[in-house]
Amino acid sequence: MSRMRRNVVVMAAVAVLVAALAYAAQQGFTIRGRLGATDQEAQEGYFALDSQTMIVVKPGSEIHQYLRSKVGQRVRITIEPEAGSE
Repeated sequence: MSRMRRNVVVMAAVAVLVAALAYAAQQGFTIRGRLGATDQEAQEGYFALDSQTMIVVKPGSEIHQYLRSKVGQRVRITIEPEAGSE
């Protein structure tokens, strides 16, 4: 396969992947893993989900209190758009 043709195929594959990710983001997504944070990180609202994802929340909020209570446990967090929001 020529170099030009290979570049076109790679660019098309990347475009399809980006479009699929954009569509999935509009529909919502779920992440799973072990929630981790040091005492200081948890107090400041920084939480790690396994070693791949960092979640930052507002200290004192309802989600902050929930996440602090789940440090060290496996959790599943679903993010989805609010009904009627654009």
